Amino acid sequence: MEEVLFLLYKPVFLLTLVWFLCSDVLQAQSTDTLYFKTGLKLSGEFDHLERGMISFSSDELDDQEISTYKISTLAASSYSYRITTVRNVVYYGTLGKADSGMVKILTSEDTLLIPLKELSIVASYDTGFFNNLSGTLALGYVFTKSASLGVLNTYNDISYFDGKFAADLSMSGITSFTSDATKRIREYVWLTPGYYFTPSWQVAGIFSYQRNLELGTSKRFMEGAGVGYKFLVREHMDAHLIAGVATVQESALQGSFHKGLLEAPFILQYNLYLLKDNNFRLQVVQGIFPGLNEDGRVRAEGWIRAGYTIIDTFSVNVLFYNSYDSQPPLKIFSKSDYSLVFGIGYSF
Repeated sequence: MEEVLFLLYKPVFLLTLVWFLCSDVLQAQSTDTLYFKTGLKLSGEFDHLERGMISFSSDELDDQEISTYKISTLAASSYSYRITTVRNVVYYGTLGKADSGMVKILTSEDTLLIPLKELSIVASYDTGFFNNLSGTLALGYVFTKSASLGVLNTYNDISYFDGKFAADLSMSGITSFTSDATKRIREYVWLTPGYYFTPSWQVAGIFSYQRNLELGTSKRFMEGAGVGYKFLVREHMDAHLIAGVATVQESALQGSFHKGLLEAPFILQYNLYLLKDNNFRLQVVQGIFPGLNEDGRVRAEGWIRAGYTIIDTFSVNVLFYNSYDSQPPLKIFSKSDYSLVFGIGYSF
């Protein structure tokens, strides 16, 4: 009986062993490689490419953000990728090594050769959630119109993109600490999840939370939806617009809670990234929010952030926030506010 069982299990054992060996071989063959202009190469796992930066991980260096200017070519086949070029052409496949300054796009139907600098976004769509995350976490001191002393500033900018689904989350806060009390001067949370049904067009959700002492706003919530259009994609920059309709609920520092307000958000975002020599980035986000049932009320919110990378993933950041409300919740408060921030940020 034991001999019969051995004869039955022997083929299963051999097939299992062959399967594991083949899996190891295939895994080894799918190792991704970056080929540097200096002649060095780095093997590991290619996660994604966006705005001139490659997210790459290896056993030797862990997770790294590497500028495309340092790369002569690359090979990536650990996952299947959604590859978008600066011409807004989308391919699905992998990337192969080519001559310096070029890269191969390998699809199921064809092999194309394009300049490396024409890659706009490369996102893996069959990998984990965290591999498609990127962002900046920053802390610093700030001077504001509403406070003459130094206060703590926090800024967090987190993005997700897997080829179709995208989400941008921005969170900022300005808080002063004194011997008497803690004052929350300014708080802002902005979330825009979206789905790209073409390389340029997306349907998007619009959600935000705001607190601003200078404008007399204790809290304001916004929930809405709209469409977004990416009208500019270049090697060093990109820009898009989002427009829609949203409902608003707000309360003043010394007033009642109001709901049922309607606004028409119109948001512009522009990104400039000069990574060849000085690793400089500039982001401009400005939004106009006309009231639809508020007797001509118009609000505006935005920020400008400039960042300079000093060591690997650490950067020096300067941020300027601006706010405007033609009809503050209470007339005794100001119609405008601004903040200037200096801080150190960590990018991932």
